[in-house]
Amino acid sequence: MISYPEALQVILRNTAPLQSEKLPLLAALAKIAAADITSAMDVPSFRNSAMDGFAIRRTNIASATVTHPVSLQITGTIAAGDIVASHGKDLCAVQITTGAFIPEPFDAVIPIEAVAVAGNQATFTRPAREYENIRFPGEDVRHGQTVLRRGEVITAEHIMLLASLGIGRIDTWKLPDLYLFATGQEIIDNTDTSLPEGKIYNSNAPYLMARCREEGFTAHYSGIIADDAAQFEERISLVKAGSIIVTTGAVSKGVRDFIPESLKRLGATTHFHRVNIRPGKPVLFATLPNGSWFFGLPGNPISAAIGFRFFVKPLLRGLQGLPVEQPIMARAGNSFTKNGNFRQFLKTALKVEPKGELIATIVSGQESFKIKPLTETNAWVILDEDCQQCVPGSLVPVFFFGARGSALSRQFEGVLSTGHN
Repeated sequence: MISYPEALQVILRNTAPLQSEKLPLLAALAKIAAADITSAMDVPSFRNSAMDGFAIRRTNIASATVTHPVSLQITGTIAAGDIVASHGKDLCAVQITTGAFIPEPFDAVIPIEAVAVAGNQATFTRPAREYENIRFPGEDVRHGQTVLRRGEVITAEHIMLLASLGIGRIDTWKLPDLYLFATGQEIIDNTDTSLPEGKIYNSNAPYLMARCREEGFTAHYSGIIADDAAQFEERISLVKAGSIIVTTGAVSKGVRDFIPESLKRLGATTHFHRVNIRPGKPVLFATLPNGSWFFGLPGNPISAAIGFRFFVKPLLRGLQGLPVEQPIMARAGNSFTKNGNFRQFLKTALKVEPKGELIATIVSGQESFKIKPLTETNAWVILDEDCQQCVPGSLVPVFFFGARGSALSRQFEGVLSTGHN
């Protein structure tokens, strides 16, 4: 049995960044950028109005007051999308809409609600500030500015920005497909019938598929394999080369835990089986002769969740050239005692207290079969092998359920910037 840091190094030694591919904007959502993107234009790209109002020359209304208003002739209207090279008349005002091009010589826009309009006359009761309500080219993005960096998770906000720059495709890493199998004659997928005695509904597969979908990975659910080694070997051998294969169950030491022996018959190299962690000790990592990666996760739901988060995800990060993920540090909100010299992953509710401190509360119900506490938490506290207890106020390392890019991570963005390394 090896330690978690040793297992992580084994996984990373069996990864290398893959090729990139260009994807349409929406298809790239939640994926990792494979290259920097710089802007080929200024945004805005032209002088435009920040609101609906009247474009004027500041000198023409410099003397305007409530008691001595200044009236100008309205000589036209410029709407968003109209292009007017210049406006030659001097003592005039032009009605303008938000986002519309502002021609020379106008140098301010007065909001429509601050202007009295009668016929073709616009009356002003105050002077204009310099460049009031005018947006200039490059105020948002400058030509040549980097707008997306290699290694960043592509969010909806990135997509809005890139679309505004006319960028329709993004370089992302071309990850292998992930194939998920569940094992065990006791589990069923059919939720349209009542549960037969001695059976359980399959919760691992929906969870892992949902996690892959949330994080932008292409995953295929390949169904249940009963406790049948021959069937398992046949179906695994049909998975296309260079894939990631994840199974749940059949990796412990029970009489029906057949996967380790089946992998030998398939010619796989098993790099580790059993890691000094709780929950999830029986986790297995192997590579197949066809270049596929294989993860055998334990069948208990929390063990499977931990197996994916802390073993499969590091492989996926390595394949995208990303560094080893680091935890953030939070103050423990309660006490917890660990009984043994192993690394323990604990379901944790992470929140920001009113004074701005990040507090991690380890919840009750840490058993690996208990799913409901997982829905009431958002992170994992990790107690290392030599840490037997945490007490309120002590610093503890924390990982969010999702590695990066989630709305939850954004909630703690200020705290994350001071992360532990």
